[in-house]
Amino acid sequence: MTFIDRYKPYYRRICGLALPVVIAQAGQLTTQFADTAMVGNFGGEDPVPLAAVALGSSLFLLIYLAALGFALGITPLVGEHYARNDQRAVGLLFQNSILYCAIIGVVATIAAVALRPFISTLGVWMSKGGEDVSAVSAMALPYYDLLVWSIIPLMFFLCVKQFLEGIGNTKVAMWTTLAGNGLNILLNYIFIFGHCGFEAMGTEGAGWATLISRIVQMAIILAYFFLSRRLRIYRSLFESHALRPAYLKSIASVGMPISFQMVLESAAFILTSILSLSFGAISAGAMQVSFSIANVAWMITVAIGSASTIVVAHVYGADAKHELRPTIKATYHLGLLWALIMSTTFVLFNREIASIFTDNEEVIRLTAELMMLIAIYQFSDAVQGLSISMLRGLQDVKVIMPIVACSYLLLNIPIGCTLAYHFGMGCHGLTIGLIIGLSSAALLTSLRLFSTLRHFERA
Repeated sequence: MTFIDRYKPYYRRICGLALPVVIAQAGQLTTQFADTAMVGNFGGEDPVPLAAVALGSSLFLLIYLAALGFALGITPLVGEHYARNDQRAVGLLFQNSILYCAIIGVVATIAAVALRPFISTLGVWMSKGGEDVSAVSAMALPYYDLLVWSIIPLMFFLCVKQFLEGIGNTKVAMWTTLAGNGLNILLNYIFIFGHCGFEAMGTEGAGWATLISRIVQMAIILAYFFLSRRLRIYRSLFESHALRPAYLKSIASVGMPISFQMVLESAAFILTSILSLSFGAISAGAMQVSFSIANVAWMITVAIGSASTIVVAHVYGADAKHELRPTIKATYHLGLLWALIMSTTFVLFNREIASIFTDNEEVIRLTAELMMLIAIYQFSDAVQGLSISMLRGLQDVKVIMPIVACSYLLLNIPIGCTLAYHFGMGCHGLTIGLIIGLSSAALLTSLRLFSTLRHFERA
């Protein structure tokens, strides 16, 4: 039996689940991608609108990813009970998940509102050497405000999405996200540039487009759940007094470490994006474009990881020990192959890709340089992301917290700031810090995964 033949069934299973998630993740990230590209083209050679989107979306992402991490705890728990054919537990788990996500959404919205004044102060804090970026923070505020009000509808969407993925249904979220993303791009065109009788609103128009599209996404996926015949069995298991603190606690116990990991990892990128403002609007715009491009590459890794979470959770729930090791290896094969494709693309076509976003020659030049560094961390980013996804499927998530704390708080941020400011490397130094942090996370999470695997096989 050849190497490919040995792993072909696992590739098929992972890819079969991953493909709809890829498209759904593409839609989620394309919202930011479209906002960045269309606002960048609206600004032309003026880097301020692009930098404003960078600032507003960066701070919003910190809150959003914390909320998303809590929601991701739903999938492995649903997957475990689904593999055991415990329909009542699945139904009650989802009913409690609705309340859980509503609470998370309200708390996240309050936190985002509380964070709002920080944007105004950044214009003073980050101005340096004659580079006044107060115009960036002023333009970012209305965009940020509209993103904040999209959190609650987004959480209801995620609640249903994670439940459906737990029972192996990844296609509904795909089609819902595609519809919402198409609407977002259309509304961007109308609101940003001023068409169909509307005045040009620039960055604020991008915010309105995102808010409306997320409300529509929520409405579509909720309608599907409550109208679908295939999901009738789970609706019938809803109870009038279904609040189960044990269910809420179990979701939170899985979701909280995931949230912590996502916040710290995203904080490293977000802080990098914010710190780039200290080097002026050109640097902030280039960093935003670079991360937008990297996120498009990352979405495939996220999709493979999401599929592996589902498969591993099902294997874990069914106690199928012989299936776990080849599933883990097949996941790594697919993720590393994608990392190789993306890193090669970034090296060969960095300037051409950067020019899609802006006409500013300085932003294009700096973006092309940063993409050469981003190409390096594609491999470590893939390994740590996939390792964490599979640990999530095994519900072994508590260990992730100290790993990411060490990688990002002790290595990434301090080293990046030292290189950027003490050694005068600017944005390049900040990006090198990311390479070091991601490499540390990749090593430690993969070691933990194989340790957990050996324990599972011996049990």
